[in-house]
Amino acid sequence: MAHVPRKLVLAALVATTSMAQADEPPPLRYTITPVLVKGVLTALDISLEAATGSDGSLLLRIGSPPGDIRATAAVDSSKAGLIKVTAVAGAPFVLHYRITADADPAAKHNVGPFFTADWSNSACPMILALPDDWVPRKIDLDWRLPAGWRGLSSIPAGVPVDAGKLGMSGCLIGRHIVDASRPLGTTATLHAYTTDAQASASLIDSAAAALRPFAEAAGSGAVDFPMYIGVLPTTGTFYSAWSSGGFMSVVQGPDAPGRELAAPLIQNYASMVQAGTGDPATAWYTHGLRTYLAVSQVTETNTLARQDVAAYLDQISADYGNSPFRRASNAQVVADWQRAPLIQNIPTQRGLLFGWLLDAQLRNATGGKACMADVLRAMDPKEADPAAALVAAIKAAGGGDITPLYEKYIVRGELLQLPPGALGPCMSVSTLADSSGWQVQGIADTCSP
Repeated sequence: MAHVPRKLVLAALVATTSMAQADEPPPLRYTITPVLVKGVLTALDISLEAATGSDGSLLLRIGSPPGDIRATAAVDSSKAGLIKVTAVAGAPFVLHYRITADADPAAKHNVGPFFTADWSNSACPMILALPDDWVPRKIDLDWRLPAGWRGLSSIPAGVPVDAGKLGMSGCLIGRHIVDASRPLGTTATLHAYTTDAQASASLIDSAAAALRPFAEAAGSGAVDFPMYIGVLPTTGTFYSAWSSGGFMSVVQGPDAPGRELAAPLIQNYASMVQAGTGDPATAWYTHGLRTYLAVSQVTETNTLARQDVAAYLDQISADYGNSPFRRASNAQVVADWQRAPLIQNIPTQRGLLFGWLLDAQLRNATGGKACMADVLRAMDPKEADPAAALVAAIKAAGGGDITPLYEKYIVRGELLQLPPGALGPCMSVSTLADSSGWQVQGIADTCSP
């Protein structure tokens, strides 16, 4: 299978297939303690309580070089990034190590660990020694903190965590962290846990503006969204951001507007809203076309800059075009919904692109007097038979009979490609192909300076 390469807005957005395990292994218990020297954060002392496997060993991987390694069992750290603990089979042990602060936190455009005198922010696998051959485990974090300090993580408590959820999970520890929350419509909230509410206000406002239309479109299905933000004590627009779904971690300079984060934020939040219970058979409508409505609304109202909308649509188009399930029929989507997690993205991607295709047809048929967004606003978000309702609504609006298009792209799952002018005069649609003929469409803003 060939793939057309595409530059990602944030390379840290990770999708890893979950691994199943019949017998859940013992939980991992981490104790995290900040090391302060004259009030300045210089390191993190971390201890891990775990147990060896059936062969009497446990191989751990860590993203940052650990120091001062000690354990209640035999330990080998001779290979960079790896710690092997050996004892008898199933033996409990405690491993201690230290992660030391980097001298220049703004020198690395990556996922940490970032340190300042007052906080540390990183992807959790950068500071937590985790089993190399990962299977779902419960992870408990015990923050041993001085007064005024707070520890936060995106790792869910009390449930087994798979490799996908762990991915680029966020770990923030710091002094005087506050929740600079912003409403996302009437039922959801952006919780921005930040080390400096004033310096990160612009970034938080941009994030809220990006997410709010999607929360409002989701109605009662809207969910809260957390961000973990560390503000560097320097000037400039530096930032690094990462996520593995359900949150976003950010390290920023005080002057960073954060508008570049709009596209991955939207994609992240949309996947959270779509993760709720629903019928896979109609997800092309409840997830896909309703997401189209939210995107069209932010475009109409200029809530987001056109280049941000274009970047989001470009990523959706790339993910759809490169998906092994891009030609899956709707029946296959339903049949493989639980077996193949990646197929769950197809109804949203396909439905969103289908919305733009129908919008172009409707505008052409009515001379611009009708648009797809108006049709969807008049429809029930939870139509009992969305296909019949959509066909009737578009015909009533003057767009003709879309039944052949519905059967071609939604029912049979044929590859959906937009015509060049489908997104209007300021967004181009181009088709990229590799030497084998594999085609992916790209979307770009052509009018912004």
